[in-house]
Amino acid sequence: MTRHAFTLALAIAATACVQAQPGVEAPSDELAPYLPTAEQKAEVTATLQLLFDALETGDEALLRSVTDPSVVMHFTETRDGITTFGSSTLDGLAERISSSEAPLIERFWDPIVVVDGSLATIWTPYDFYVGENFSHCGVDAANMMAGEEGWRIVALSWTRFQPPACELHPEGPPSM
Repeated sequence: MTRHAFTLALAIAATACVQAQPGVEAPSDELAPYLPTAEQKAEVTATLQLLFDALETGDEALLRSVTDPSVVMHFTETRDGITTFGSSTLDGLAERISSSEAPLIERFWDPIVVVDGSLATIWTPYDFYVGENFSHCGVDAANMMAGEEGWRIVALSWTRFQPPACELHPEGPPSM
């Protein structure tokens, strides 16, 4: 059942993304059962924000507090017309953030959140800076599960592009 719920959440997130595209007709009531309450949406987006706060501050303990120890992380990157795929581990990400000399600033906006019981998916555009230097942008898709300690990220996937293939944060570059 868990595999089916996970697949359903991904399908819903993909459908929600299509819904947000101009000129594409949105499905009528297909997502209605999975739309979060305001409280659920706030909790899910806050969990992703805490992950980004950990990146910026280099706080390994904060990173581990919002991720499941067995979190799965995958990315796809397109440069010069060539697309590659990669993965990361929680330990690898923890090492990267704790050893970075510059803050890793990732910002998201306009998140689409769907929830089914203790399973949530958030799909959102983001941009990423190393200190004041722009690195890349794309879309983050995070799957979360809720337990006694709240929402935890169990899977995180993202795309990496360079503009104009993706948008930058509507508020412009981060203030340092």
